[in-house]
Amino acid sequence: MRICALRQWRLAACCVAIGYSSTIFAQQVAPVRSDSLLTNRMIDTPNLPQKSVATSDDTTSLYFNPAGLGRHALQLGYFYGRNPQNKLDDHMAFVNLLGIAFSTQWRLNDTTSDYARRYTVGMGIINTPLLSIGTSYAWYDSSFAYLQSYSQWDIGMQLRPHRRLSFGAVGRALNKPLFQGQIFETNWDIGVGIRPLPGKFTENLTLSLDFNLNPETTWTNISPKFIAEATLWPGNNVYGGYSQINGAFFGMRFAQHITQVSLQGSTPSDSGAFMGGGILIGRERYPTGISALSSYLEIRLDDRIEERKQEGFLSLTENFTFFELLRTIETAKKDAQIRGIIVTGRDFRGGWGQAEELRAALVSFQQKKPVYAYLENAGNKEYYIASVADRIFMPQSAMIDISGLKAEAYFVKDLLAKVGVKADFVAIGDYKSAPDRFTRSEPTKFDREQLEALLKSGVGELRAAIMASRLKVKGEHLDALMNTGFYSATKARDVGLIDDVSYMPEVENKLTAQGFTTSSWKVAAADYAHTRFYDEMWGTKPVIAVLVLSGEIMSGSSRSEGIFNAGTVGSDSIQEVLEQIAGDSNIKGLVIRINSPGGSSLASDIIWNKIRDVKKQRGNEFPIIVSMGNVAASGGYYLAVGGDEILANNTTITGSIGIFTGKFSLKGLYDWLGVKKHTLKTHKNTAIFTESDTFTPEERILIREHLGEFYDLFLKRVADNRGMSTDKVRQLAGGRVYSGKDARINKLIDRQGGLMLALQLARDKAQIDPNYCQVQVYPSDAQSLLALGDPRQLVLPSILREAARLAGKSETIKDEKLLFLMPYDIELR
Repeated sequence: MRICALRQWRLAACCVAIGYSSTIFAQQVAPVRSDSLLTNRMIDTPNLPQKSVATSDDTTSLYFNPAGLGRHALQLGYFYGRNPQNKLDDHMAFVNLLGIAFSTQWRLNDTTSDYARRYTVGMGIINTPLLSIGTSYAWYDSSFAYLQSYSQWDIGMQLRPHRRLSFGAVGRALNKPLFQGQIFETNWDIGVGIRPLPGKFTENLTLSLDFNLNPETTWTNISPKFIAEATLWPGNNVYGGYSQINGAFFGMRFAQHITQVSLQGSTPSDSGAFMGGGILIGRERYPTGISALSSYLEIRLDDRIEERKQEGFLSLTENFTFFELLRTIETAKKDAQIRGIIVTGRDFRGGWGQAEELRAALVSFQQKKPVYAYLENAGNKEYYIASVADRIFMPQSAMIDISGLKAEAYFVKDLLAKVGVKADFVAIGDYKSAPDRFTRSEPTKFDREQLEALLKSGVGELRAAIMASRLKVKGEHLDALMNTGFYSATKARDVGLIDDVSYMPEVENKLTAQGFTTSSWKVAAADYAHTRFYDEMWGTKPVIAVLVLSGEIMSGSSRSEGIFNAGTVGSDSIQEVLEQIAGDSNIKGLVIRINSPGGSSLASDIIWNKIRDVKKQRGNEFPIIVSMGNVAASGGYYLAVGGDEILANNTTITGSIGIFTGKFSLKGLYDWLGVKKHTLKTHKNTAIFTESDTFTPEERILIREHLGEFYDLFLKRVADNRGMSTDKVRQLAGGRVYSGKDARINKLIDRQGGLMLALQLARDKAQIDPNYCQVQVYPSDAQSLLALGDPRQLVLPSILREAARLAGKSETIKDEKLLFLMPYDIELR
């Protein structure tokens, strides 16, 4: 009796509700008559490690459920089976290229010349974490005429609404082919998979149930089949199950690197069961707890350290970001194929805040595996990072410089005067010394005070790190070493700053003396970051968004760093990104990474307002955590107070709560060149920002009133976020910059920590399982980095590079008028 479609689905629901606590590989009903090759079972019972239509998602999905072909879309494999009862050999070869798969299966009999070959092609049509759809088509070449003309078209679907639940359905023989003179009716394999274990053990046990619905299905002849699969250790599992045709079957899968080997046996209840195994090779690394062939992860300090993703020339390459570096270290900590870390190089390209975060990541890694360092030369930052290492190596010709920190700032008032240019600025706050580089020849006492405080905080962090890691170096002894400052490798070893004088080949021999390593004993972090790991998790993972705001804050669109201008954070671009984040319900939290000295007061306020709009739209359950990098001052700090919680490194430069504006008067230059400019205006202050003269006293009063209004707004933003009175914030403001450590003491930030801690806090506040989560970095479109390369690598005297930056600043002042900008591009060396 034929069962209507509605009754079929009700029947499926009832079977699921009964709660079969295991998985089953689905089989369609095959024609009754067999032959010497059991070709009827060749159609519906593949000689493969058993999978459910709900769980199959590797290349063998071509047979089980083609909807799974797009999930691991670059694999090839071979499987062999032997049926001793019927003296049959079965061979199967697979290849899957980007979700388009092909397989060939050939079967031979030891006692006859009969043969049969099956060819199958398929592809994944839709592939998302929630829903996937695929199709396959098979045809045959055989010594049996009835099989020669047989072909079959299937279509499959998988729905994974949850980490613990997966549904599958495959419509088979949709073309209703003829087999041995009979019409092979369209039928459906229906399956459900569950993963009942909690937390990080969820993927360790998979139970699934499949059954076949066909025109002859009734309550009395349903034959469910089930499989239970357990992971005993990472990448390796055992499985077993039962079906009416195969009887009890059992097997295991063993994975190492990009290869998975499987074995399977069965106790058949009739003919057609095979014993065998096979191998799958893909581009994705299987998780494994066995370190048979391992390498050291190499952290190259000389590599560029950028916060924002940028593409190379003609988009052929892209940079390796600082966040990617931190995540790579975190991944390597859990990877049995990584034995340890070796830090190499001579010149760290990042700032002190990034150096502190990198060192913290190495300390965390060191809790499970060793860290080594090989330094060809080292200054303060390089040695600060490397001091955490279990052993520090240097070649004999290398040098160490730990002579302490310095801060340098250029003042160009006299230079401007030589060409007839006069800087005319108005600033709020004694410490708001950003215009001083144009208007003075030396720093003010307030400027000296804040710079000396930064130096004191920075050298304190350096000393504490060295003493914590280098047990031979303590207190007064370290001060004496820093007063001397410069050491050859041999002398550095003698005084306890390093452990060994060795060249890289000798270091390799020492680190690989025990155990097995790959042919390349170390792998660069940027290369390791491209490793794709085999992900067996179901469903759509919740997302934490990371919004990178790196560069000066300006109106309009963001732009990349160039030779004569820094990269910018454009208010229009960031508003669009924040709207995208707010509208994506799968994003459960936001981390804002700020590495900015500030910029336009207007753009800063617009972005701040958009951050608060996101908070209002998504509600209190949507955390917004701010992570400060090397610097988040003035307008950068303005953005930070839009978040729920602010994190900074001890060496981060922040604060600078103040505002200024101004212009450059070219009157002297015009007189020297013989240029006469005449300005006609309709109102009194129309030409207030003209470059042909300085401000009048009346104009300066008007500007100061205008600045005061914006300054009060800045104070209010800070007071509201920090839970302080405006008067208390005013005492801390005035344009003063702080180290992250001092900012925490003054309650301008909430806690010390970097980007990885900010991610952890966002996950915790959003109540997201850290084992079931993904991170999406925004802006997602990489910024263009032209072939001229990194402007900081240009071989120019520092004064010329600074002059180029100042020229860019003058254009900023001209366009934006009012600026929340920190005093200088402060760099402690």
